[in-house]
Amino acid sequence: MDANEQKIPLWRQLQAVATVLQAIRAGVSGTAALADVPADLRPGVQALSFQVLRSLGRAEALRQLLANRTPPPPADALLCAALALAWRAEDAPYEVFTLVNQAVEAAKRSAATSAQASFINACLRRFLREREALVASTDQNPVARWNHPYGGLRD
Repeated sequence: MDANEQKIPLWRQLQAVATVLQAIRAGVSGTAALADVPADLRPGVQALSFQVLRSLGRAEALRQLLANRTPPPPADALLCAALALAWRAEDAPYEVFTLVNQAVEAAKRSAATSAQASFINACLRRFLREREALVASTDQNPVARWNHPYGGLRD
């Protein structure tokens, strides 16, 4: 690492990933959403965002099991981003406990999600405790399994 480079905290990247996800859910193209990310964060955020989008169907199914109601969009985006990155430990870009810790830190440090930080913490800690059972219970959900919207196609 160059002497002038500083390591970017994961919580900052997760905040940006959640912002990108929220923009995409609102109909903004991924390219445009990523273009709004500060240049120093963009490479890491892009890599994490692509991984989140590849597992978003699973993450949303897990969130439905963890929360009775959908949280506000900023909190939902952060929670789903963390779940998408952590649901399969062998594919996680960081240790799962680190992802959970940093997602909660990201929630605490953002005005848009600080009120839901305890909720996000509770959901993610429960996910850690019950991961195998929660993932198994989403295996029959076609959107979770194939990460593709299911339109009720018939055979």
